[in-house]
Amino acid sequence: MKKGGIFTRFELDTPAMDVVGWDGFVYPIAFPIERFAPRTGLVHLPPPVHATFEGPGFLVCSFVPRLLDTHPDAIPCPYGHSSVDCDEMLFYVRGNFTSRRGVGPGAISLHPSGVAHGPQPGAYEGSIGQTRTDELAVMCDTFDPLTPTAQAANVEERAYHDSWRAAP
Repeated sequence: MKKGGIFTRFELDTPAMDVVGWDGFVYPIAFPIERFAPRTGLVHLPPPVHATFEGPGFLVCSFVPRLLDTHPDAIPCPYGHSSVDCDEMLFYVRGNFTSRRGVGPGAISLHPSGVAHGPQPGAYEGSIGQTRTDELAVMCDTFDPLTPTAQAANVEERAYHDSWRAAP
């Protein structure tokens, strides 16, 4: 634990979460996401440059406000892709998302392994000339499949898959 700038070691005989009716918080770390500074380059860099945590079977990436690509002919919008090795889950915290319309704070999108996804029609063109992004989002890539729960099905945006088509 840390209090008043001093660390104190505190050990329990049993795991703190091994109880019935837990009514508390146990955070192993605190991560000030606003201080994360991903790399930028001449052209669009792949998502792993945004990696903040890695563990057995997963990777967490943080997309924070940042400078965009610096080459005069760069297209800063992310490219379409298919992640064949992992499921991607994005949690949209706040801001304007370069590649997506119709997502906002609290939205979550799931892109299962092998399913192609990417910017909506017009997003590439709209990103040209942009120098910064103000998005804040967290992505978790898992190397075992994610299975949505029944509760997730109840909040699913049923037309989300159609959002990749051109706007009328």
